[in-house]
Amino acid sequence: MKKAPTVFIRSLAAFVLGAGIVSAAAWAAQPQPPAAPAQAQPAPKPVNKLCPIMENEVDAESPTRQFKGVTIGFCCPGCDRKWDRKSDEAKMAMLTKMAPEAVAAINAVSNPALKVARDYLAACGKADATALNALFLDKGRATVSENAGDEGTWETYRDHHLLPELKEMPGFVMTVAKEDVQTFGTTSIVRQIGSFTVPDPNHKELTKKYLAAVTYVVVDEGGTPKIAHLHWSSRADKKADAAAPTTPDAGHGHGAGHENK
Repeated sequence: MKKAPTVFIRSLAAFVLGAGIVSAAAWAAQPQPPAAPAQAQPAPKPVNKLCPIMENEVDAESPTRQFKGVTIGFCCPGCDRKWDRKSDEAKMAMLTKMAPEAVAAINAVSNPALKVARDYLAACGKADATALNALFLDKGRATVSENAGDEGTWETYRDHHLLPELKEMPGFVMTVAKEDVQTFGTTSIVRQIGSFTVPDPNHKELTKKYLAAVTYVVVDEGGTPKIAHLHWSSRADKKADAAAPTTPDAGHGHGAGHENK
């Protein structure tokens, strides 16, 4: 095949480039549809239920303030300005008295170990294996015990106990009534005490309430807090079961979920 003259190739390239420029200019001259406006991000919700100034219920329409990493709400405009005039020590004292849930949220923000413990319960509620794995030391380095019994490594407990149980009780929620944390160097011990309810395996129309306590040993791994050991313990709330038919507690690994922990 004969080789095309260089002059011809350059002329063709110039023609194509020129046509492209003309087309682009013509397109740009045409009216274009307006760009979609960026969606505004919703404002973070206050972590407190009662106004620390007036001790009334927080009004969602009133101004808020950021304090130590959380959002504080107020009952009416004006309380936010009174809040601004308080010292940090006075603010913490007011929250401790009126909004302990806000203090707990502040502690969770400032204490990575406490956040890990809360993230564990949240991930259990979603049965999110990926999120759960991210909280533990991997490769068999994390261990789990239940009611003082050895459950083996996290991976064993996850596959043979936790995930099968969570599958049978979607939306698992533990209501934490008390939690505390102690830190020793790079190691922290977090304790959560509360309760949860699960369907009664022998009476599907009923639920059973359990009192529970979870203890976490959280260590630092390269700047990231990880659970090195988890201990779960629980027992049936006999007061809650008093009106229900008496049934024996389910054994280990029963479909009722965390009830034997």
